[in-house]
Amino acid sequence: MIASSHADTDAVARARAAGVLATERLTTRASRAPDYAAENAALVALASALTGPDGSFLQFLAELALDLCGAESAGISVLRLPGEGEPCFDWVAAAGLCAPYRNATSPIDDSPCGISVALGAPQLYSYPQRHFPFLAVPGPEVVEGLVVVIPSAEGAHGTIWVMSHNEDKKFDQEDCRLLASLAGFASAALTLRRSRKLAESEAEQTQRAREALEQSDARREEFISMLGHELRNPMSPIESAIAIAKRSTAADDKAVRALTIAQRQMRQLRTLVDDLLDAARVRQGKLALKRSHTSLNEVVFDALTGVQHHIDARRHKLVLTGVENKTVVFADHVRLSQLIGNLVSNAAKYTPTGGCIEVSVQSRASELATDVEPTAENRIVTITVRDNGVGIDASVLPKVFELFAQGPTASNARSEGGLGIGLALVKRIVDLHDGSIEIKSNGMGTGTEVTLQLPILSRQPERVVPAAPVEAPSTRLLLVDDNPDALEALGMLLELDGHVVRSAHSGAAALEVTREFIPEVALVDIGMPGIDGFQLAQLLRARPELDSTLLVALTGYGSESDKSRALAAGFDLHLTKPLSIDKFRDVLGRRVGRTIEGLL
Repeated sequence: MIASSHADTDAVARARAAGVLATERLTTRASRAPDYAAENAALVALASALTGPDGSFLQFLAELALDLCGAESAGISVLRLPGEGEPCFDWVAAAGLCAPYRNATSPIDDSPCGISVALGAPQLYSYPQRHFPFLAVPGPEVVEGLVVVIPSAEGAHGTIWVMSHNEDKKFDQEDCRLLASLAGFASAALTLRRSRKLAESEAEQTQRAREALEQSDARREEFISMLGHELRNPMSPIESAIAIAKRSTAADDKAVRALTIAQRQMRQLRTLVDDLLDAARVRQGKLALKRSHTSLNEVVFDALTGVQHHIDARRHKLVLTGVENKTVVFADHVRLSQLIGNLVSNAAKYTPTGGCIEVSVQSRASELATDVEPTAENRIVTITVRDNGVGIDASVLPKVFELFAQGPTASNARSEGGLGIGLALVKRIVDLHDGSIEIKSNGMGTGTEVTLQLPILSRQPERVVPAAPVEAPSTRLLLVDDNPDALEALGMLLELDGHVVRSAHSGAAALEVTREFIPEVALVDIGMPGIDGFQLAQLLRARPELDSTLLVALTGYGSESDKSRALAAGFDLHLTKPLSIDKFRDVLGRRVGRTIEGLL
């Protein structure tokens, strides 16, 4: 952290007088439209990179900044901590034309990074090499530099920056938004790195240090969990924007195909985010089941549908047996489908093109009358997934159920994608169903066989006919979220559905809007600065004219304690991010006052 000083003030004044500090130009320039497809692809890549070393993650962030901003140089400069040497900025990451200067240093006083940290806001610099001597290095001249502070609890970790080296590239407010988003990820990674360094240093000396290292591991899990939730935030506006664009360009086949690709990538991002959150739940022992009577045939179908694109892409032959007759089980439909999907996805990943994958289901369902509940002896369902792929080396087999373990080889796993979470999650789901799992392989090149035994067979329950979706009438809606992109995109989509929509970017703004606009339904983000969603709900409930308003909480966290707290604050319903627009439409269609028909 840098404290404000006369030296900082003088440096700022000199830079302004020289015309090099040109931040005010950002307010007068037209800002380009956001490129949601590129941003979505970047988020997918970021989720895949996050399990790597800290240094490679920061370098990856610098390369993302280079690409997203269309810059020619980019980097991350971190303030050196006390005790690490002379105070300066360490260039921990550099990309583009500045890549050779990675691991270089720059002064704190009288530098673009130092001025930006002192001012505490993004700053634009024009021809900075003409004013700051340390930047006078061989190569193309820097035309503009945009510097954004990486925040920390103490003030600043450092900065993330981009440079242009030609007159045609000028930065705008969209570049500021993108860099600010990347700065948040850099802040989390640097916080984690510093806490781990501290823990490792102390661990060499005392038991207290070993406890600190355990705490660092806990922070790592918190970081993964936090990042998973943070990745959810941009997903809803991106999905809404894609849906709006598809409606607007329905007659343009080329545009629809491009948007369909974007939607597929969003599904991939959802899977990665869900895997990250599941990894945190597994490590924290918070993964739970929601059991019900369900069709094993539909479970298997859902699982295979979800991974069919992997099978088709490699032209595998899929052989499915044992699902000719309906089999009822008492299990968590979603988790069981996820379990089977992970196993088949792994088989597809490690089986060469044109290979064979077999999925077989065996049970004693045909021996049971529909009105007889199975006994402990005949409740076992056996599911086997067998492939003729690359197999698993004997040295890897004992570790395949560990989180972030990848096989058969880590390099192969990275080339195929994935975070090394799947089999650890599979093992936990099997354990929660009181079952067992066995993996067999005779070595590399011999294929793999995975056998599940789950005591889940059940009798045929009474058929429950699902309620048909109900089209919602035009409804007065209030959307409250501090994410302007989410507000605008969701608002436009709901207006296309015929609703009357008002938006507020804060709790205070929502209170102002409701002085003249009485919503029938208010969708409120919980995690807002200032007046948060819980406080806003209490304030709205205190106003008699809003007694009949249905208050819906929206949060990235979906635990039972979060739901209970939302209901206690005055909310009627709790939804988790990313918001399912279909589910919200169903809520609007089934709403009767402050209740939802058919909701238990």
